[in-house]
Amino acid sequence: MPTWNLAYIQEINDKLDSIVDGLDDRLESVIDGRIAPALDDITIGSGRKMRAAILFFDIRGFTKRTSSADLEKLKETLYMLDCVIPMIMKVIYDHNGYIEKNTGDGVMAIIGAEETDEVAANNALDTATTIFYVLKHIVNPHLESVGIEKINARIGIDMGTLLFTRIGLPSGTAKTKRNFLTAVGPCANLASKIQNMADTNEIWTGDLIKANSRKNRQSYFVDKTPVNWTWSYSKTNRSYKIWNYNAVKVEPK
Repeated sequence: MPTWNLAYIQEINDKLDSIVDGLDDRLESVIDGRIAPALDDITIGSGRKMRAAILFFDIRGFTKRTSSADLEKLKETLYMLDCVIPMIMKVIYDHNGYIEKNTGDGVMAIIGAEETDEVAANNALDTATTIFYVLKHIVNPHLESVGIEKINARIGIDMGTLLFTRIGLPSGTAKTKRNFLTAVGPCANLASKIQNMADTNEIWTGDLIKANSRKNRQSYFVDKTPVNWTWSYSKTNRSYKIWNYNAVKVEPK
């Protein structure tokens, strides 16, 4: 876990600097079709059952950014993605998370696998609040400095038991099917739904995230359970509530 201080913020800034160094030249090559993405051979493993938090991060308004056929506009979008997604991935890795998949305009991450529910829930909340801090104070200022519109995002989090497995072929190229890791389970489905319910630059969570978060965080949760919500705990039929985690990451000291 990273220590939330100025040194970590500098590490994040250095990461962005390394990403954008030469990025324009690399994107010119991609647009011209001179570079094809390479895939390493990956061994397919068996499925595994585990307890974890699952986090969905999504860029708002991405479809609008890619609706134009203008290559310069598309280049701006690629530049934006090459800044945003690696930075989000770094924050997730720094909080002991694993990227389950890149969805193009977002990521799906597994956090706190094989940890206690309390550790998983609080790591996921730390990840989400750090992501929004990095976007607001580091990534968006850079994007605007190079004439690219800042991004807005939303995050959905839930936790529970997942079946984690790899699907596909042992290896692949740009022309053949590939394999990928996927997490299957009700909490993955619910985390995706919660993310879609969240508004711009908001963090929404399932009931188990709130229940396992630290005591000093409880006041940050606002009930957003829809009136017609049908999800419930299987053993008691008690409503499984949805929450907006309305907390702002404090400035590092």
